[in-house]
Amino acid sequence: MKSKPVAFFSRNYFILDHSDSMNMVSIILLTYNRSKLLQECIHSILNQTYTNFELLIIDDGSDDDTRERVLEIKDTRISYFYQPRCGYTGRLKNYALSKAKGSFIAYMDSDDLWKEDKLQKQMDLFIKNPEIGFSITDVTTFKGEEILSYHAYPFQNTVRCESIFSRITANRFLIYGSVLVMKRSCFDKVGHYDETMRSGDFNFHMRLAYHYDCGILYEPLVLRRVHDTNMSKEIPFENYEEYLATYQYLYNNGMVKKKPLRQAKGIAHLKLGKLHEGRGNRKKALTHYLNSFTANLFYPRYVYSLVKIYLKVKPQKPL
Repeated sequence: MKSKPVAFFSRNYFILDHSDSMNMVSIILLTYNRSKLLQECIHSILNQTYTNFELLIIDDGSDDDTRERVLEIKDTRISYFYQPRCGYTGRLKNYALSKAKGSFIAYMDSDDLWKEDKLQKQMDLFIKNPEIGFSITDVTTFKGEEILSYHAYPFQNTVRCESIFSRITANRFLIYGSVLVMKRSCFDKVGHYDETMRSGDFNFHMRLAYHYDCGILYEPLVLRRVHDTNMSKEIPFENYEEYLATYQYLYNNGMVKKKPLRQAKGIAHLKLGKLHEGRGNRKKALTHYLNSFTANLFYPRYVYSLVKIYLKVKPQKPL
């Protein structure tokens, strides 16, 4: 992969004792039919400078040679679990948590890669800042040999420990799947993944960010791979439906006020309307555009979409 050198920020980190069982990290890696990418992903984990971890690979019913490719790698830190296909990642993550032994939990997507010091820097951050509940890093996004973006966040080469909940609710911050490391004790307050949602990541991240401060390493320590097989056509619909359900949950539990809920409804219904319009389903698009309009009356973007689709679906009078 072609990439220009990245200058990493130099700072003094507290170094953890890798042999300390209290600092073991359980890395949860879910996979489904990605055998061609999986070994590269696994080796990026095994090559970490922080070595006190176990790798739990949860196979969601793969029918390719995933099992064989995993078993080719001889490392006692790897545990492989095959599960019948379910497609609900929250359910699979909860299953993995029941098998995890570590006091810290990390997540990895099976098509992504970690830079070798990713885990070390995050674990050092927990020692220096014991008040934080979880840590994330920046990402570099690539497709094949092409770098699509060198970083996702506006800040670079710095570290911040703070609440990110307000920024997420304002749609100004995103947590990627392979960047998260968290204290296992956080589950006591946050709860586990919602198994009724196909993904549940956004819902869980919102609850986590509501209860705990985050240690943010503004360094691209994760290589996020984009490829033709990691986006289903149905995923955008499911994501926006989960987005809506999450904000309704937050509002019902007093975690956000009505304004963020209205804004979330406006955004989600607008996006769903555009998705349905793109598929030629104008009546469903009209319903979503109407919902986005009623959630945020007279917002120009919503008014325009509603009027445009209304004129397209309005029955024509016979001549």
